[in-house]
Amino acid sequence: MFAGSDDRDLKQMDSEQVLLARARTAINQEKSHLDIDFDAVVKGFLTSYFPFYFNPENEAMISLATVTIRSFLSYLLYHDVCPEHKDNIYEARKSCDIASEELWKNQQLTANGPGDFNTACSTLFGGLQHEVYSEKNEWKNPKDDQIQMTKDIAQKVIRVGLAVAGSDELALSFQQMNSQGSLEATMLEDLDGFEVIEVCLPSEEDREFYFTHAPDLNPVGKLLGRTFYDPDMPERDLPSEEQARWATSDRPTQEFTFFLEEGLLKHCYSGMKIIAPIWELNCGFHYFEDITRAYCSIYTSLPNDLMIGWKKPRDLAAKDEHREDEESEVE
Repeated sequence: MFAGSDDRDLKQMDSEQVLLARARTAINQEKSHLDIDFDAVVKGFLTSYFPFYFNPENEAMISLATVTIRSFLSYLLYHDVCPEHKDNIYEARKSCDIASEELWKNQQLTANGPGDFNTACSTLFGGLQHEVYSEKNEWKNPKDDQIQMTKDIAQKVIRVGLAVAGSDELALSFQQMNSQGSLEATMLEDLDGFEVIEVCLPSEEDREFYFTHAPDLNPVGKLLGRTFYDPDMPERDLPSEEQARWATSDRPTQEFTFFLEEGLLKHCYSGMKIIAPIWELNCGFHYFEDITRAYCSIYTSLPNDLMIGWKKPRDLAAKDEHREDEESEVE
């Protein structure tokens, strides 16, 4: 009946009763028909909004977000607040656990990728490194200790990587086409990135080969993926009908084989979505560069995010009418 609680009443309550008294709220009738989905909201916040608006710098920041939300969900279950949504809340808690494990891996891959093998391919065949490459590194700041990858080093990285992690046919095809000067790379259009299908770490034999024959290089394994289209990528000003058509249209699906260093492969997992430009080399494998974003396996994009920063338009007609009334009073 009244807004708020009297301080004298609050003194007679314990901490939990105070919390309940101050947590009274109401929902507008026009919003009462909306679906209630704890799991979808948790997924949308932790996998879409949180990592890119807060940009967590360490595991502690990620833990703060996931544990706080999980504790709130546990509170709802313990006090049987909404028993009709019990199963959905349990699913939301599982999503918190998944995000807690995967978000930090995403951050590390984004910060440390795309790796030596992909950088070598970009340097030799096409991409950002190929465009800015300078053999003598004239543009390099002499005070900068960062070592630029030369074409000789890039050749070695690729040859050893294909010999160890690639098939015999792929390694032979690369060697023949490279000697003939017929290797060509093409950037794939109309896709956002790829979803990880399988992670293949180097074997003990592979590591021993690197240790014996190329101790200056990092052991390479394989990363298998397939085409991924980001549901959050359609143009914001498209009509809702066209956005729905964009999301459900039959678009081509392609599978990829990437080669990646073991240190980066440890941050990858099945279901991970990586947004990055993908290049195809005509000898039979792919490479990527410039990782823009990495999404969790439970990545969910919520339409609510489109309303961030939205303000209700001013009623210009009412404003003009008010101005006319003021002018008539002056006259």
